[in-house]
Amino acid sequence: MSKKNARKTSPTGRSGAASKLEADLKAGHEKLQQGHLAKAEQLLRKAVSTHGREPRLMANLVAAIQRQGRLDDAERAARASKAANPEHAATANNLGTVLKFQGQMEEAASEFRRAAELDPNSGDALRNLMGLKTYEDPADPDLAAAEGLLDRLPPGDQTRVGLYFALGRALDEVNEHGRAFVCFERGNRLRRSLMKYQPRELEVLVDESIRRYDAEHAALPPAAGASTSGPVLVCGMPRSGSTLVEQILASHPKAEGVGETPALPMAIGRITGDPSQRVATAAALPDPELSALGERYAAELQRLAPDAEVVVDKFLTNFLQVGLLRRALPGARFIHVRRAPMDNGFGIYRTLFTSTIPYAYDVNEIAAAYALTHRLCDHWEAVMPGSILQVDYEDLVEDLEGTARKIVEFAGLPWDDACLSFHETERAVQTASATQVRQPIYATSVERWKPYEPHLKQLVRAFEANGIDISGGGTQ
Repeated sequence: MSKKNARKTSPTGRSGAASKLEADLKAGHEKLQQGHLAKAEQLLRKAVSTHGREPRLMANLVAAIQRQGRLDDAERAARASKAANPEHAATANNLGTVLKFQGQMEEAASEFRRAAELDPNSGDALRNLMGLKTYEDPADPDLAAAEGLLDRLPPGDQTRVGLYFALGRALDEVNEHGRAFVCFERGNRLRRSLMKYQPRELEVLVDESIRRYDAEHAALPPAAGASTSGPVLVCGMPRSGSTLVEQILASHPKAEGVGETPALPMAIGRITGDPSQRVATAAALPDPELSALGERYAAELQRLAPDAEVVVDKFLTNFLQVGLLRRALPGARFIHVRRAPMDNGFGIYRTLFTSTIPYAYDVNEIAAAYALTHRLCDHWEAVMPGSILQVDYEDLVEDLEGTARKIVEFAGLPWDDACLSFHETERAVQTASATQVRQPIYATSVERWKPYEPHLKQLVRAFEANGIDISGGGTQ
């Protein structure tokens, strides 16, 4: 056998190790994408012990830990990765992201800046850096850097999405509204083209929930043996003020917010593997299975916040589960946070979300989701009075203390003045509102859409087509 053929058939130790690394990386990433976070973490930790702190392995490990809500552990892993890979741009960017969620904004900005310096073509680093700054000058070099990078990137490059949103936000802050809207529009169009989403899916879920959980079902007693745990579930549309409500409650010494944990959807997902049958199956569950579901969910919340008297879960689509939890976990309380449609709709349209919100990048789909969310929450209030508290964001702006007192009372807690200093509360926030909730409320957040009115005619028409009165926020 020639040396040439020998090399082909007998990989060197280095090439074999590289193949094993790629295989391990793929296995961990697949579990991460499937949402099997604990298994992903286990595989990735084993891979790190074999291959060392390779940047991609560490990035996926940080993501697996972070998505489980263990931000302190994620920060430790991100810092370990930086120590092992000090000149790696994506590693600095990952550490910055974890630090931002932890509220360590100055150090986060430093890491994002470092990542951008290490790799001037890193759109993620530049986007993250721009997201932490407030812009006052249209000539700021960051804006020029973003525009320059957009000019260099290929037309369909996914990195363009984040840059469009970051540049749009910066242009908005310097009152370049026309140019800002062009960025938002391009970013949304590209992001939507990269997603698979059937708007009919949410409509079917809402219709089926209203049909199955009618007044007759609402008259049924709680499941025998159901847990007495009483978490508060804050839900509704993104950019409605839900993170603010969670932060107000989490500022109470007896409460703790666990963010957007998928604990309830995961518990419900064990009922049936067919999502199209999930509502029907859940509505017909016998008492033993209902109480077991409630126990699983309550136990996971207790694991995430073992010392809290009241746990606050802000997984936004939990509004779909009011009927189910009324019997499975009768102590659960739901808060639906509402915001005027145009402010809510435009707030979504100008945001690139860290989590998957499939309807967020098309004005017609945003308006449809808004109408469906409000329709179902109004249904819960009608057939199960007292099961859901509807809180308007505008009321929080106009009367923070009065509205906060209603929220705290509904949560079953005594009043504490710390709830008014929510922006001073040190806790992890893993949403698009991570920076906003660390600031006081400003009245300028109301009618925020007005400077863009000439550009938002399609959004107005979309709300009207879905029966939403944009002047009052209710259905027509």
